[in-house]
Amino acid sequence: MIALPQTSQPATEQVISQTLERCGLQKTGFKVSFKDELQSVLIEISATAGASAANLDCIGRAAGLEIVLFADRDLQQAYQARQLEAARPAMLADARAELKKYGVSDNIPDRSTFKSDKAFTEALERHCGLAPGSVFKQGTAGVIAQPRLEYRNKAEENRVSCVIAALMYVTARGDDVKLGFIGNEALAEDR
Repeated sequence: MIALPQTSQPATEQVISQTLERCGLQKTGFKVSFKDELQSVLIEISATAGASAANLDCIGRAAGLEIVLFADRDLQQAYQARQLEAARPAMLADARAELKKYGVSDNIPDRSTFKSDKAFTEALERHCGLAPGSVFKQGTAGVIAQPRLEYRNKAEENRVSCVIAALMYVTARGDDVKLGFIGNEALAEDR
């Protein structure tokens, strides 16, 4: 068998690695690699990298849209909070534009004015022209989002899309809503 020479790191990964070093991380403390299963570059930052709250913004700029995993759970949470905060204006604008498309961009229900997640999600459904319980169901562990997979007509499909956009908007706005999601699985009947 012929041994092939080891190839150098691909350009994107190399640029990210060099930028992380300029952020102050120790080269031996992080790994940058493309993961086929994620279809993304994965940046793994160990405890020995020297990452701290002070260089999280620099790490975020170096990573761009790539996936970053910190061994330190507190740094991971702080990083994700900063990324969410940085993305919040675009998320709000996108969700509002989607709601405007459906003619319901004003008077979006506010979670703080409702006694329960169930009452709030019913208000979101009504806001988009759906009957309460059309998308959100009460399960044993709380409210579950379970949009139908098939719709009777385009209008119903649009109303469900509106509810999803409204949910994205209130989440980006910072409303405290606790929901579970069910995709292709069936919702277990409460007994």
